Amino acid sequence: MKIIAIFTALLITATCAQDGKRPTLYPFDVTIGGQKAVMQEGNILFAVIEKPVKVDSLLEIEKEAPMIIINAFACKENGEVMAPGQQPAVILANKAKSVKLNATMDKKPLKPGRYLANIVAHGGTSRVVFVVEDKSGKIKIPSIKDVVDFLKKKS
Repeated sequence: MKIIAIFTALLITATCAQDGKRPTLYPFDVTIGGQKAVMQEGNILFAVIEKPVKVDSLLEIEKEAPMIIINAFACKENGEVMAPGQQPAVILANKAKSVKLNATMDKKPLKPGRYLANIVAHGGTSRVVFVVEDKSGKIKIPSIKDVVDFLKKKS
């Protein structure tokens, strides 16, 4: 448990935006469904897409990359990534600036719910939390505040 606490402290220290520099965990801007992800005050672990997006929304980065790799992990209601061993949705795009969320390697669209995505391009990784809309309204989506509060308790 001490190792996790030390790692978390180092991660937080490394990601703090100092002297106007970008946070380590958000080195480039990401837009999903026309909404730009933003770092929220007090949250240095990931950027957030404010409103739910459609399952076929376009994910865009600032400039074309030789390769975009996206790993999207479903999150539990409390914001915790699903159990270890569960495979993330993987999306790849060559020589691209954008890719649709439904272009997963396994051809299965993302299910409605909250996702933590690692978007890798240009030698960096931007971490973004977003929600795929649930038209049926059956899924209870926790607020971003709930997710941030949960992550703070874990550290």
